[in-house]
Amino acid sequence: MKIGVVEGFFGPAWPQIDRESYASFLATVGAHFYIYAPKQDQHLRKAWRQDWDQKFLDFLSGLKNEFHRNQIEFGVALSPFGLGDALTVKDGIILEEKIQQLKHIGIDILGIFYDDMHGNEKLAQVQIDSMAIIRKSFSGKIIFCPTYYSYDPILEKVFGKKPDHYLEDLAAAIPTEVSMAWTGPKVISSEMPVAHFQEVGKFLKRKPFVWENLFANDGPRNCKFLKVRPFSGRDGSLSAETEAWAFNMMNQPQLSKIVFLASKLVLDGTHTPDSGLEEAISKLCSPKFAASLKRHRLDFLDKGLDQMTDFEKDTWKEEFAPYMDASAQEIVDWLDGKYVVGNECLTD
Repeated sequence: MKIGVVEGFFGPAWPQIDRESYASFLATVGAHFYIYAPKQDQHLRKAWRQDWDQKFLDFLSGLKNEFHRNQIEFGVALSPFGLGDALTVKDGIILEEKIQQLKHIGIDILGIFYDDMHGNEKLAQVQIDSMAIIRKSFSGKIIFCPTYYSYDPILEKVFGKKPDHYLEDLAAAIPTEVSMAWTGPKVISSEMPVAHFQEVGKFLKRKPFVWENLFANDGPRNCKFLKVRPFSGRDGSLSAETEAWAFNMMNQPQLSKIVFLASKLVLDGTHTPDSGLEEAISKLCSPKFAASLKRHRLDFLDKGLDQMTDFEKDTWKEEFAPYMDASAQEIVDWLDGKYVVGNECLTD
């Protein structure tokens, strides 16, 4: 089973130097792919119809080269925002142009993400029609994320009632070689039962491509927490029921490396959730920083910024500031409120 990272969160996108560092990191830990899809990048989402200038194309090409140098598959995801009511001839032409440009760059994986958009009765057919255009233009690996990517009722509460037979229609019309993303029983699932994925696999007519949100902290509530926690509620036995595992990480890229490695150790079947986190912290952090992180991570995970006193924040900033670890600086910046996210993430 392949495992990788999807940079698919709301809020500030990762700094380029941190993003590029994932090329060597993923190779070192034995992961397989990275997908560029930050919600903040309007080229790929709300402004997807606008022309892409050469600067943006060069940016994607350079990023692809960095991951390819490390033998990591590179993907880009397009989220055709507003393509829900109808697929006009003009939109079809623009969509094909974008796919051709991505194909020319040499991406390995193409994401078509319709997540976190409002639904309507024509939703399934428009998405099926768009996929027909996309498949004619791109013959590589395609990952499709439906608008309703979980049974979680929060999706209907925020984006409107799921059209009748929406997922059934998609599963029947979209060829099985196209992967379908699924977040589990919830948008952020505390548990991933094997039986759930067995059921969903039959429903989607393919093994689900897991979009893992356990560590995501990109909403106005979740951004107040650092999710340095064990990869619990799922284990290596899920590999038989899932196609791949894509981790949508925290807004803090260096801290995210810790929980990514911890999770991979669990999925590999070599560690328990607790021992996996312990091993990842020890391997990726300097000894003194590791001790401080272990001492305070539950405060950051459970208490959160709103429940901390100014004295606690100042004390912890003084403790973490001297460490040279990039992850330590992310904690200081988080305590300073530099990762606060607005209401872009409606499911938070």
